[in-house]
Amino acid sequence: MQTINLSSILQNKFIGTDDLRKRLSIILDRLPKEKRLVITQNGQPKAALVDLETLIKLEELEDELADYNPELVKRVNSALKDAKKGNVISMEEAFKELGI
Repeated sequence: MQTINLSSILQNKFIGTDDLRKRLSIILDRLPKEKRLVITQNGQPKAALVDLETLIKLEELEDELADYNPELVKRVNSALKDAKKGNVISMEEAFKELGI
């Protein structure tokens, strides 16, 4: 199983919200080929845009994980709740901790 980490996220293409608004149709046409796009706001990563096929695969994987390891799913959901509450660190802090 692949471990997701900051360096794998940084390998994705990034786009700012202004560019996204201006070029949404073009971006949506290209998305199936690129698979995912990280959306930034004021220079900070805020969200990801994925093609429908990738979303379906992620949901299937989530179901498999829930069957395989319910405790892991609880930990992931807890981490997502923390992120929604703002209990996160900035990209600069993450880079500093990773020595990048």
